[in-house]
This record gives sequence, C-alpha cells and structure tokens, in this order.
Amino acid sequence: MSKIPPMSAVRAFEAAARHLSFTRAADELGMTQAAVSYQIRLLEERIGTPLFVRLPREVRLTAAGRQLAPKVTEAIDLLGAAFSEIADKTEHHLHISVLPTVVSSWLGQRLASFQTAHPNISIRVHMSTELIDFKRDAIDLVVRSGNGDWPGNDVFPLFPIDYMPVCTPSFMEKHQLRHPSDVLRVRRFGNASWWRRWMIETGVEPPASNGTELIFDVQAMDVTTTLNDHGIAIAVSTFLMDELKSGRLIRPFDHVVRDGRAYWLVYPQSSRRQKKIQAFRDWIIAEADASNALLATVVGDSRSASPQAGVGASALMKPE
Repeated sequence: MSKIPPMSAVRAFEAAARHLSFTRAADELGMTQAAVSYQIRLLEERIGTPLFVRLPREVRLTAAGRQLAPKVTEAIDLLGAAFSEIADKTEHHLHISVLPTVVSSWLGQRLASFQTAHPNISIRVHMSTELIDFKRDAIDLVVRSGNGDWPGNDVFPLFPIDYMPVCTPSFMEKHQLRHPSDVLRVRRFGNASWWRRWMIETGVEPPASNGTELIFDVQAMDVTTTLNDHGIAIAVSTFLMDELKSGRLIRPFDHVVRDGRAYWLVYPQSSRRQKKIQAFRDWIIAEADASNALLATVVGDSRSASPQAGVGASALMKPE
C-alpha cells in the first residue's frame, strides 16, 4: 500500500494524460489548473521520473507517462465499476422493519402494487417490535408507532392510532350489546390498556381483573378470533376497514378513542437522497392517505391524517 500514490494525484494524472491538457483536466475534476499541476508534480517526485513534457502552450507525455497512462485509466475504470456494482445492488434492495400488526393487517396486501410499480427494487420485510439501530442492523427504513419524536431521522405520519371495539353482528345480537358496560359480560380481545381507556371514556368502571380478556401480540389475531364469534375485540380503526366495509364486523358502540399517537415511516436523514427510499416513501404515504380517506367513509366520521411529522434517534423505541 505504501507504493500506491495518493488518489488525488492519480486522478489528476489520468485526466491530464487523457486530455493532454492541465486546463481541461482541471475543468473535469473541479479543480484549478495550479492544483492539477501541483498534484502531478507530487506524483512525479514520488515515482522519481517526469510524466509530462511541459511546453509553452501544451503538455506531452514522456515515455514513462505513455507507459503509465493506459494502466491508470484501466485501474480507475475498474474501481468505478466495482463501486457502481455495489451501489446498484444497494439501490435495488430495500430492507424494511415493520410492526407485525402493520404487515398482517395493512401493508402486506399492498406491497404487490409497489413491486409492480418498481420491479427493479426487491423488498425484504423484517417483522419486529424490537429496537432498531439503523447503523447496526442494516435496515433501510422502519414503520413504528409512537409520537414521532426520533431525532436524527426523517419521520412521516401514516395513520393515527385510533381504536374501538368491534364484533360480528350475530355476536352483538346474541349477547345483547346495547350499553358500553355490556362488554364486561363477554370475552374481550386486545390491548388491556386500550380497553381500560375506552371504558373510562365511555363511563364504565374497568374491572379489577382482566380474567375475561385474551391478548395476542398481533391485532390481526384479535380480529380473526372475533370473526369466529368468540368475543369482541378492540383494534386500530385502519386495520378494520375491509371487515367493516363488508359488514363482517360492526361497531356495537360509537365511541372511538383518539390516542394522539400514530404509525410512522422512519429512516435516517442521511438516506433521504436514495432513490429507493424516495420511491417507497412516496408510495406508502399515498397508500396511507387513501386509507385515511376511505376510513372516514367507512367509520362515518372525519379524520385528520395523523399528527405532524417530527424529526427524530437512530435507535427507535419499542412500540406498544
């Protein structure tokens, strides 16, 4: 390695040898003519022989310069090809980390449209609720829930965490669900803290024990169990659109908890210029906007599209 001259000097020589002009080499490299001349002089001193004959209005390669020039050009081309190959592979592979509920209830059924629009980008989906460090985990972007406060990242809101109870029409009729307190008599699925907040907001005293509740880590499981008439689930409104629209599930009560938090698209600010990041960002935001608009018609009330985007750390907090 000690025999390899500084790359700045090598690049100056290669450009000057190709153009047979220090001036045109300087223009190509974004340097001054004096800087090019200086770098070449350093190179000549290092190898111990002149590479150019300097005439009043032109420069010519010496025998050593003619011997060296094609090999240097070939070496630089090989370096460029190697870096381009790596850059192309990086640009065409997108690694994303997404909450399991978001994948199973919303994103999974939409990803095919992104791949149709961008066939050169392959996607690897990592389902996780764990902490993510972009530098350590080789993840391009994530979808997480929270307040959007993750410094050092670009953060975009997708949809709000608004949740409500749902059940099948037959379950509602069978168990005569007429008042919010009636949920205390049936099996409940979903996040215990969500149920507690919903009950408090509807004037129901939460039970001391959660014995009648069955809790899964993925909301899609809550919804599936509810579709089988086994109980009533509480889930994020966005994840219930298909079931509500088809009538397979209904809202036995009108109240929806406005959580104030949201699901967010997050990636490092240093990645914002990558084309694959820009493509996925634009696509998923458009999909989320469409979901928010459809939700307003299905649920029957107007909703704003999530909180304002914050800017946020390379390690993301574990969501609820």
